[in-house]
Amino acid sequence: MNISNEQNNVAGQIVDLLATRLGKNRAIHPETVIAVAARLSGSLLLRSFNFDLAKLEPGAIVLSAEANDKGPELLGLLSSALSSRGIALDKDKLGGDQSLRGDAPHLSFAESIVLTQDDALNIARESNLSLEQAAQAATLAAAFIVAECSGAIGAETALNAAVYGLIEGTKTVPPRLEQTDT
Repeated sequence: MNISNEQNNVAGQIVDLLATRLGKNRAIHPETVIAVAARLSGSLLLRSFNFDLAKLEPGAIVLSAEANDKGPELLGLLSSALSSRGIALDKDKLGGDQSLRGDAPHLSFAESIVLTQDDALNIARESNLSLEQAAQAATLAAAFIVAECSGAIGAETALNAAVYGLIEGTKTVPPRLEQTDT
């Protein structure tokens, strides 16, 4: 997967957006910021499938072949980005069980997406990124955050929280956009 300079720039802007929205006196709850970044990534990917989300209830689960095909590509990007940062993982500590994901995020899925989606979409539009490219950029932002938080909560816990959030985002109808739902 080729990542453009624009996507790297958008990833940085998403990290800044999350720090602004979630940080208080430079303190951010690691599992929350990781979950929000990963949920945003997955949600952007879900929007790229061109489903008529306006006809679906926000919060509803959407099972799709598209998510099953494209979701693992984002997981691969997340893993590759962590590997390139030298983050070593103990495979025995990886998995989807809540006990392996650390503390529960302080924001629900809906709260996470409402807090970030409109601004993230605007950032992506300004950089002329497609929704899939924006999802990749958000995945890079999540990888950066996982790497930054790995010292505090452990790399495996951070990655587990990200993987769960990403999957959640690709399979959950997001809240409506403030402007218009696309």
